[in-house]
Amino acid sequence: MHRREVLKGLAALPLAGVLTGCDHDKRGKEERSHVVEVHLEGAFALVIQENKENSILAFSPRPPAGEEEHQFYFNGSHDAENTTKPVKFNLSLDKQDHGRRPEIDPGLKDFHFTTENWRVGDSLVTLELPAPTEITFSGHRLPVTFQSDHRKAFISSNHILRYELPREAQPKLDCGGLNHQCSPEDSYDGVTRFFFEVGPKRYLKHEESQAHAIRYFNYVLQQSFPDLAAKFSLEDPYKKQGTTQSRLVPAVFQYDAQPATLNNVSYIVDCEVALPSAGTRTAAKP
Repeated sequence: MHRREVLKGLAALPLAGVLTGCDHDKRGKEERSHVVEVHLEGAFALVIQENKENSILAFSPRPPAGEEEHQFYFNGSHDAENTTKPVKFNLSLDKQDHGRRPEIDPGLKDFHFTTENWRVGDSLVTLELPAPTEITFSGHRLPVTFQSDHRKAFISSNHILRYELPREAQPKLDCGGLNHQCSPEDSYDGVTRFFFEVGPKRYLKHEESQAHAIRYFNYVLQQSFPDLAAKFSLEDPYKKQGTTQSRLVPAVFQYDAQPATLNNVSYIVDCEVALPSAGTRTAAKP
């Protein structure tokens, strides 16, 4: 199964609800508007920059030495992008209602925090995005446990930034150093979609994937959101006496984001959880 096909299937789910619903006024509004969706799958942290009209900075720090390396895919491509140097994207929109704080899906709020101490660091990819209308997700959420108080929570594996614009509005994506065009993927009349995916370079078994994702999540808290690390680091459910438990699993594909919003869901890129999102009124630390 290819990641493009999975993304298309997940992206189609919200639309099905609109088409079969009885809210004709809402459907009429959809038909008169131009919807732009930015899909962030896997290891992206989000920061809502209140001091910059609630614009979004999304980034994916490189894993530490000795950890599984990550790679980046753009718009469903089967080939990973060259991230020897950081890849930077910038989305601009005309005819937008600037500065309005985005609505955040309640399913993401377990991992949406506030901090004034954050940094990007060495990242594979960064995205500068205008304030979206809403931040949501697709698919199921993974149950996790916080180390500090053993509180249970649910984390998604992706974020979807959705923009509702006037019908005639046109998005423009600057792809920085990429050598190919930044055209949208899986779009249709009135809807423009861009897909960004980050995950491990090699396939991981289910337990390996979850353990890696949690170690990486905790690392990003320590490096990028240090004030949040003590309270919001996650327990590794497979770790026992310094080792990772193992068990037989079926030989099938596992589906496995200064203020920002992060979410997680098991997915094709094998990064089980998304990074946290945070809201902030300060610039990133060097």
